Amino acid sequence: MILRNFIVILVLTLSFGCNLKKKEKDVIIELKNDVSLKEENTDNIYREITDLEKYAGFTKIVGMVLDGTENALVYLQKDSLQVLVLEQIIKDNPSKVNYKILDEVRLITKKSILFSETTSCDLIENMSERFIFGIAKDQDKEYFDKDHLLGVWKINLSEKKFEPIESERVKCHNHWFGYDKDV
Repeated sequence: MILRNFIVILVLTLSFGCNLKKKEKDVIIELKNDVSLKEENTDNIYREITDLEKYAGFTKIVGMVLDGTENALVYLQKDSLQVLVLEQIIKDNPSKVNYKILDEVRLITKKSILFSETTSCDLIENMSERFIFGIAKDQDKEYFDKDHLLGVWKINLSEKKFEPIESERVKCHNHWFGYDKDV
């Protein structure tokens, strides 16, 4: 546990150091496929994601069930760290729902682009492809320009993980376009 924490701190320190030296780089993306929770919860099951120690202090921005599946997507933020989490929905009985983390993606952004949001996307070469999501910087257009997309991923349900997709291959919807955000 101590060694793992040391490695995480070392990686974050190196990431922030590299980010300061390379000013042209706005976003650092980390794919996290090893999301074991054994140190936090012996059965890997939880009810509210922000109750987990690793997400303490995060704000849950949005959570959604992936239509027709027993999986959910959660978007969390804490300062310049943004996290997409793929969860499995566990229904032990009709009155109680629990979750288990399957995969996560972490983005570390500049403070100047903290206002960002999740967006659903269409794969240009296959518009019927499902479960493609991105994180985008705020923009007042119906579809986000490619330079406003911080990252885009397809959720591979058979592998239970995020797979990165190039922003040139997708068309991402701005769900807030046309709405007055100040109301």
